[in-house]
Amino acid sequence: MPSIIGSTVVMKGELIVGEDLEIEGTFDGTITGESQDTVTVRRIARLSGKVSATVVRVEDGTNLENTVLSGCIRLAE
Repeated sequence: MPSIIGSTVVMKGELIVGEDLEIEGTFDGTITGESQDTVTVRRIARLSGKVSATVVRVEDGTNLENTVLSGCIRLAE
């Protein structure tokens, strides 16, 4: 089960995760996944910055303005 940044959460800074992560809220900064982690960005999320993980899953319609993604980028179902 992934950790979740909920829809009412607003975060700014650097986040290093050692497990799967789902983003529904607002994040401004850098998210780095270690080892075989998957970061899933939900449609309602608001991101600005950089997301780097082994797998980055993005829901269709997600606002990724001013965001850099790196890793294996996939469309989330």
